[in-house]
Amino acid sequence: MATVAPDTTPARSRASIDALLRRVELRVGRRLDGVLQGERRGRRPGPGGDVSLTRQYEPGDDVRWIDWPLTARTGEAMVRVPELEPVLTAWALVDRSASMRFGSAVTTKGDLALEALAGLGTILRRRGDRLGVAASATGGLDLMRPPVGDRRGLSASLEAVARMPGGEREGRTDLAAAVAAVGKVARHRGAVFVISDFPHSDALENALGTLARRQEVFAVEVRDDTMLRYSEARRQIFEALLRDSVLHDLHFAALQRAEAQLAEFKQTDAYRTMAAGLKKAGGVPITAVAAKP
Repeated sequence: MATVAPDTTPARSRASIDALLRRVELRVGRRLDGVLQGERRGRRPGPGGDVSLTRQYEPGDDVRWIDWPLTARTGEAMVRVPELEPVLTAWALVDRSASMRFGSAVTTKGDLALEALAGLGTILRRRGDRLGVAASATGGLDLMRPPVGDRRGLSASLEAVARMPGGEREGRTDLAAAVAAVGKVARHRGAVFVISDFPHSDALENALGTLARRQEVFAVEVRDDTMLRYSEARRQIFEALLRDSVLHDLHFAALQRAEAQLAEFKQTDAYRTMAAGLKKAGGVPITAVAAKP
């Protein structure tokens, strides 16, 4: 495990984590009640479940499993046992780099990532599945929580992520290395959710594409759209600057140089390798979670 420098950001208390989890559970419950039923067989058998075998009744069997027509034909108590679906084990990798502490609205991208993690855990728990949590601030797996399927375990994982110090070193977290490390931990086929603001990185795209060969990979992009409110003001300022003849000539000369360099780059092997990596990473679905003003 890598060591992480202390962070001056105040950690969330256990009470605030419980409040966050209750709030997310309420949202998820209202939106998903009646939606997930029938999508996938659950772990717990019910009277309407699919059957896997027919056998004689044994003491302790649920009386609702008794097949009365078959019992009448055979003269012995017979039951139809519902088939149980194996538990899905999913992993969530949370980016805790310094950029996740940015936020121009009432919350930071790190707070949004925590809410996304709480929502993901709530959905999986309602389905009877388990979620393991990993977090990275340095490029390694700085935090690992084993897969759990109960509310207490999910709350403990959320608290551990919230209390984790953010990255302090210069530059960005090597998220590609963290994705590769999660791939080694998630040995059995399942699902991996990567929650980050996703900096542009060819290595990250390749790592996601490689992981998607063995796991169902979902990219949850956390971003802050508050500054989009000022896009019109920026456009007006830019147009005013371009009325100056010198700035106008410098701007369009720079554009022409950039277009020429791009056209030259498209003829290189490096460009073809990058394009192939983007195509491979295109198979990973991306969900955006944005802060609204």
